[in-house]
Amino acid sequence: MDKVTYIEEYVVPQLFTTAFEAYEFEHRGRERSKGYLKLETFGLLWGYSIPAKGNLPARIIATMATVETSATRHEDWVQPNFDSIIAKKQFFERYWQNIELVGTFHSHPYEDLNEVNRIKGWQGSPGDEEFWPEFHEYVAPEQELMTHLVITIARLSKRGWAIPDRLKGSEQDKGYVLTADERKFWLRAYATNMMSEDEYQFSDDMGLQVPALHDFMKWSSR
Repeated sequence: MDKVTYIEEYVVPQLFTTAFEAYEFEHRGRERSKGYLKLETFGLLWGYSIPAKGNLPARIIATMATVETSATRHEDWVQPNFDSIIAKKQFFERYWQNIELVGTFHSHPYEDLNEVNRIKGWQGSPGDEEFWPEFHEYVAPEQELMTHLVITIARLSKRGWAIPDRLKGSEQDKGYVLTADERKFWLRAYATNMMSEDEYQFSDDMGLQVPALHDFMKWSSR
């Protein structure tokens, strides 16, 4: 991989809990309005970037995640509020100049494991591949590289537990899979690159490293 995303320890729980909150608990616009389950959710990744040096790949280090509570959520899509995102970006640039907006994350909710496996639901959708470069150009055009995570969740038929593992095959270095109680999660990384001042492209060559999951895998295998 010529570029890698590193997710620091304290970001990991927020990614997974954000996904299953939108999946399992009712979301209402008003107290007496109808509630909805199995919704997508959207958030931002903050941290810093390190350009490629020598034999080392370009790296994005995510040190914090924030959830876009103003995003419009649906079972099949999520639409962030760009005014909210730009306001947060400006706020961070003014008061926390040691971190920057480095990426996005959003969830893919599915009914069950069979549905995920049938359509490879842990992967980004064609709509995601179109949206990510547009997001990059509109929100953070000064960034040469951004990362985009997909957090897929499905309910299992019975409670289980499994050591976090890598995705299989050609996707091994790009994501993880884990089971937690009656839920199964997949975490997959993608990238967008600034090709020129007015061209931003999607790419599927972003590696993903989550040291906290590796540590858990080592500890559990003892």
